[in-house]
Amino acid sequence: MRSLVVSALLAVLVPGAASAQEKAQAAKPRPVKSVPSLPREPKLDGNLKDFPATLTLKPPASMDASASFTARAGWRKDTLFVGVEVTDDQLQAGDVLTLTLFFPDAGTTATGHEFRFAFDGKRASSADSHTSEFAQKLVDVGVKRQDNALALEVAIPARALPRFPAEEPLTFDLCLTYEDVDAAGSKPPAVSNCKGGGMLGEALRLPDDFRKGLKLKPPKGVIALEGQPDGWLGHDILHYPAWVEADARLTPGLLKVLVTPNAVDAATVGVEVPETLSLPNGKPLLVVLSGESPYLANGTCDSDKELRLGLYLVKGKAAQRVLEWPAATCALGRATSVVLDEDGALSIGYSNGPTINFAWSGDHFERTELGKR
Repeated sequence: MRSLVVSALLAVLVPGAASAQEKAQAAKPRPVKSVPSLPREPKLDGNLKDFPATLTLKPPASMDASASFTARAGWRKDTLFVGVEVTDDQLQAGDVLTLTLFFPDAGTTATGHEFRFAFDGKRASSADSHTSEFAQKLVDVGVKRQDNALALEVAIPARALPRFPAEEPLTFDLCLTYEDVDAAGSKPPAVSNCKGGGMLGEALRLPDDFRKGLKLKPPKGVIALEGQPDGWLGHDILHYPAWVEADARLTPGLLKVLVTPNAVDAATVGVEVPETLSLPNGKPLLVVLSGESPYLANGTCDSDKELRLGLYLVKGKAAQRVLEWPAATCALGRATSVVLDEDGALSIGYSNGPTINFAWSGDHFERTELGKR
């Protein structure tokens, strides 16, 4: 992000310099190392003999640090494995290893996941890490402590990964940071193989076979995938999920759980939105309401809030978003009717007067001016 800001400033102040810098960056793509496949699944016992030495990560040497580590990584089936050997002159309960994963090509709204470990096993991720409790529970670790050495073997299944590209290469940053606590009142500098959230040197890449092994078939336009307790989400360039694949047959309740952790009940916010609709060919559409009602208890309206309506076309365990549209805003009012006729024409009426019309295009709804008032 910082380099993008610098480039933008240069483009304004010194156009020629900015152009030269952009060309230089394009000519020198970020180097990448492939994560090797493991011949068998490692036994999580703190013995790193299961990991080949083909991919080794280390922090830069530091004269001030009183600890260091060496890490290895590999994958097997649907799981990323990371083995770490830490040496520390004083291993204490406050010494924590933080492992962070981030796929920079997973879209502008993607965030990383953080997992923390100590000599007694897993520790809770920080509250601001965007790491769900579900993902934290999926991660497993084996720990072996001996004198001033600590060995950890971490298993991170695909569903515990942060949002990752659906088609682009699975390039990611794997950051390891060891926070060392020595005597009271002293804190040596943390040691890490990353700086500013990115790896020093090469990034890492999982092969396409890792993603293929998940056997997911998102539609065109989905750019990123994300695991959930009951299935998978597919995201497009917008923040709203574009595709869902559940572990079981989709119901209105299950779809809501997958799409948003805070689905809104239409009756509680005064909008007239059905749970289900049917296309002319009989295929079902499920409805999800999300966001916040802009209408406050004192009768005023907060223009910074809105309710969103998502329509999903269901096919067995999968559902594809066919429309996302406001259900309540200060300008439109509340949705008072949602009608889908036998020709596939959809109309949404609002309490402030307007009616918005849509036509079915074969795989989604498109807005039309017909009947607008």
